[in-house]
Amino acid sequence: MNVGIVGAGAIGLWLAGRLAQAGINVSVLARGKNLEAIRAAGVTVYFCEDSPN
Repeated sequence: MNVGIVGAGAIGLWLAGRLAQAGINVSVLARGKNLEAIRAAGVTVYFCEDSPN
């Protein structure tokens, strides 16, 4: 399955990360400052599954 996400903000990138984690091919459309930041530094998404005690 291929999925396209319009918007590379916090929610769009979180969703893209979750879908990619599930093995789905994801493309994200970005523009403006988000695009500039992604081009400069790339994207790394971390998930914290366990809640603190």
